Amino acid sequence: MNAIGGFVKTIGYIVWFGTGIWGFFLCLAIISKIAGFWGIVAALALGPVTFLAAPLYAGFAWDNWFPLVLNYGGGIAAMILIGIGSAMSKE
Repeated sequence: MNAIGGFVKTIGYIVWFGTGIWGFFLCLAIISKIAGFWGIVAALALGPVTFLAAPLYAGFAWDNWFPLVLNYGGGIAAMILIGIGSAMSKE
């Protein structure tokens, strides 16, 4: 069971990395559409705020909830996989 647990944990980290990068670039695209180049500069300086605010803005202003689902849903799914993999490895 240790090998399967390690595999599930690795899949969780891959999901976390993939959705995190995809979500961050999607957030930068949202900021770019709203505020242009200087908005991107500010968004890069304020990275965590960008990751929090841009998906919420897209959801409420544009009725596009995909960025929110990608950012937070991907993170939640990854943490569940990592937790299951860790639990399987401890047996």
